[in-house]
Amino acid sequence: MLKLTRVAAILLIGLAVILAIVAFGISRRAAPVAPGIPATASAPAQPATWPVVEAAVALPAGRPIEAGDLRVAGHPEQSTGGYTSINALVGAVPTQDIAVGTRISTSQIAQGFSLRLNPGERALAVPVDELAAAGNRIQPGDFVDVFLNLRASGGLRNEGDAQTRLLVSRLRVLSYGAHDLQTATDLASDGAQATADSRAQDITGEGSASNRSRNDPATAPARSAVLAVPVAEANRLLLGAQQGKLFLALRNPADIGLPDHALFPTPGGVLSPRRELSAEERLALQRPENDAYAGLDSDALAGRGRSSVAALPGPSSTPRRASPRADRGIEIIRGDVSSHSGSR
Repeated sequence: MLKLTRVAAILLIGLAVILAIVAFGISRRAAPVAPGIPATASAPAQPATWPVVEAAVALPAGRPIEAGDLRVAGHPEQSTGGYTSINALVGAVPTQDIAVGTRISTSQIAQGFSLRLNPGERALAVPVDELAAAGNRIQPGDFVDVFLNLRASGGLRNEGDAQTRLLVSRLRVLSYGAHDLQTATDLASDGAQATADSRAQDITGEGSASNRSRNDPATAPARSAVLAVPVAEANRLLLGAQQGKLFLALRNPADIGLPDHALFPTPGGVLSPRRELSAEERLALQRPENDAYAGLDSDALAGRGRSSVAALPGPSSTPRRASPRADRGIEIIRGDVSSHSGSR
């Protein structure tokens, strides 16, 4: 028995020596060398970097960003609220000047409701009710025609005279009541949140129709609609809302028919252009921004003001027919006796 114990001890000592030799050899083993680097030199360890989009040139506020304005650089720390892809920033608009080499963050880029507008459009709110908005069947994303019902007190000259006509055509609805135009990402997020809220309401017993109508502001009657209005039509819409009553007529989105303004006289603006303008400057008067700046008054809105184009002859400009006795001179009546003077 003693002999077996000695043999086992010798074997364990030998195994320990072998393991010590192997460990010493592993510790002395050189690190792998990259191609092109001498075997005697060890490559320094490279720190981990994170891709971050930064400005390759100075980016002024208000100018859309192009792909050539950006570059991707590696930073040792991951940027919070930054961008890792150039494509995510192409077309974005900075809200402040960004210097060269600055890492771009979401706080420096325009966000919010204004991004739903196309160039040349302005968001304007108009008052609505169930009668004036197609029975509240209008939803964000729909297209509407705006009709104006202009009362006699709205700038018309004749008492009792009134009119109704198409004011602005095919406007896009950005918001109706508490509902806003949303993107597909917003809809997916809201759908998931609505599902979670409905489950919570079922548990707490607050999901009844009466409770929803009382607690949810989205179910309240709409009082305003936000429309995407071309800047040249903003004056008509605002003045029409003040002088008369606006009605929103819902239309099929595939219907692209628009009135031809060239067939009618153009109302004169509140501000008259300068007389010494050059030909190029007179063409600039037709730009939507300049047209809106010239303004519109109530008489022009009613079609009774001065026009920049000669108006077509109307019933009031039709020459009066001559009297059958006009060639007989002037008729003089004294009591029951009448006579004529002048050439026969």
